[in-house]
Amino acid sequence: MKKIQCETKEVYRNKKNNIKYASQKDAQHDVDNPNTNTTQEDIVTDVTVIVPPEALKLVSGTKK
Repeated sequence: MKKIQCETKEVYRNKKNNIKYASQKDAQHDVDNPNTNTTQEDIVTDVTVIVPPEALKLVSGTKK
């Protein structure tokens, strides 16, 4: 079985107001900031997995 190298992208955002943070550290800073009502439960991480086209060809070829 071949190993497929994929790229991932993470986006940290506040699910209540949809504000996107530049990093996980920025999101945590918002949680720690006493001047906001942001809690850890408000922060979500959206993960996108980018599969190269040649890897998709390998996978689709095994489904026949």
